Amino acid sequence: MMKIGNHIQTSGSSNSAGNKRKGTSRQLPEIASPNKKLPRHRRGFLRSAIILHGGDLDMKNLPIGVEDFEEIIEGGYYYVDKSLLIKDIMDLPGKIKLITRPRRFGKTLNMSMVENFFSLFKKNDLFEGLAIWDEKAIVKDNYHKWPVVFVSFKELKDTDWERAVVHMKAMLSEVALKYLEYVKNDSDRKFLKRLADIEAYLEEYGTLLKRVTRILHEKFGKKVILLIDEYDVPIEAAYTNRHKDPDYYDNMVAFMRNMLTAALKGNEYLEFGILTGVYRVAKESIFSGLNNLEVFTVFDNAMEMRFGFTEEEIKKLLEYYSLNEEDKKIVDEWYGGFRIGEYAPLYNPWSVIKYIKERIHGRCDPEKAAQSYWINTSSNDIIKEQVEKKTQVKDKLDALLEGKEVKVRLDPWLSLRELEEVPSGVWTLLASSGYLAARYIERKIYTVRIPNKEIEEFFKDVVGVWLKETVGFSGDELYFVLEEMLSDGKVERFKELLDKFIKNSLSYYDFGFEEPERVYKAFLLGMLSIAINGYEVESEMESGYGRLDVVIYPKERRYGSYAAIFEVKRADSEKNLEDLAKQALEQIKGKEYYAKMKEKGYGIIGFGIAFCGKKAMVNSRILY
Repeated sequence: MMKIGNHIQTSGSSNSAGNKRKGTSRQLPEIASPNKKLPRHRRGFLRSAIILHGGDLDMKNLPIGVEDFEEIIEGGYYYVDKSLLIKDIMDLPGKIKLITRPRRFGKTLNMSMVENFFSLFKKNDLFEGLAIWDEKAIVKDNYHKWPVVFVSFKELKDTDWERAVVHMKAMLSEVALKYLEYVKNDSDRKFLKRLADIEAYLEEYGTLLKRVTRILHEKFGKKVILLIDEYDVPIEAAYTNRHKDPDYYDNMVAFMRNMLTAALKGNEYLEFGILTGVYRVAKESIFSGLNNLEVFTVFDNAMEMRFGFTEEEIKKLLEYYSLNEEDKKIVDEWYGGFRIGEYAPLYNPWSVIKYIKERIHGRCDPEKAAQSYWINTSSNDIIKEQVEKKTQVKDKLDALLEGKEVKVRLDPWLSLRELEEVPSGVWTLLASSGYLAARYIERKIYTVRIPNKEIEEFFKDVVGVWLKETVGFSGDELYFVLEEMLSDGKVERFKELLDKFIKNSLSYYDFGFEEPERVYKAFLLGMLSIAINGYEVESEMESGYGRLDVVIYPKERRYGSYAAIFEVKRADSEKNLEDLAKQALEQIKGKEYYAKMKEKGYGIIGFGIAFCGKKAMVNSRILY
């Protein structure tokens, strides 16, 4: 068992609420007796090891897809304590707070937790033993003391305005129905009834949140807390589908602006409001005139540990499920590397939990359990669209795929409408969405890098799209040919694909490169980056008596016996291509670029590539 935390918490409680089975306890040091009175969410914790392939111990369920705080605590799910977010909300400035974080980073669960703490409609005691319970003054003044309205827009992902209107009315009708019982006069009752029955105009739904805050204030004599989750999902959907429905985006922005302005600007019945989303969308004037708005983005040093898992939380989580140091390494490489302000590393909660599920219930080894969970569930249409067509991303992708940081200009005041015109927009989009981790250098200048292997695979898929468009063969085809070459030393099929790749590639003018030699190295790196698990691609590696251009090699011998080294040269004339390609190949041998790979025990395949404009020559052979 890996000892990476201070303690292990293992539940003998239910697999789900209402289906409880008793666990078996072992007395171990520093752990309270299982019969001792504990807080509800800690009852039945025992210090013991899980039997991954069967056994008599029950563990707490993993909260996959469970975003309701009450259900998690009452249902005996594993919960990572983020309750000090409540203290941040009370301590940090701004009557209205907008918190932006990547998708599936715990925003909805956190808003549910905030609702359960403040809401006078909630009666269950769920917080005893959590960190916020030690903040006695906050608990005394606020616990179950306020009317709270919680609305989530996370499901509003419609493809056109007409469908969006139907969907929004249906969602907001549930809000009207929920608060109908608290109405004190006929006018409000008739209004909410019409909205609940979906018989009102869309404009009337836009005033609903403001009206509900007044109704609750009149009923309880207290101001209202308003929680709005994933406010930008319908705006992003409208932008993504703007080509299908030209008016969709403007209509959606106008509706959200009117609704949020009515609810948040100068609302005398409002105690405070919290909004969550991925994007700031400030320049759309959605928050026009909100002088009391404070924004907390991925670029800011605030609430940095409240969304996503910290390294300490990861250690305790893995230890709880009796996973080992190899698992920690896999989780670091695949799902860590995120950054909020100056705080790093953070981990993707969704992917980590799914990985643990595969390890335990799928009964597979760490390497097989390491898959792309977040990328395959997150809505990334807008990301794909921008990355696949933006020249500046293609220019820098080779360095990013090597694990390097690149310097870019970021504008936190992102407007989706401006993505087409503002060059920095795509970088802000990628950093805000979690596809790149950004580190501040100076005003609006940041370095960015790919956080982890899961997101690296996304970018490699993008490279696969470019390959298909450019040279007509798929990433899968290339991968299998690469695998064959590095395993068995069969060079010819890969050389054929490389020749085809070079002959059909676009010129450097199309990709914005000023140095012709760099474009071929970049294309080569992009092409080889399609090799995922089991292989490394590096450039400018010091080896022998110089720096080789590009090398690809297996991480372990089980993935192959050969390393392939590429040397790229530019010819002044097409007449010199053949001789220069031979020279490039001889340079690999003469300067012993193979030295490091040979020390590792690999056979060496050399590729000498010479080019002049779009004409190129490839010379290759097994050197050792």
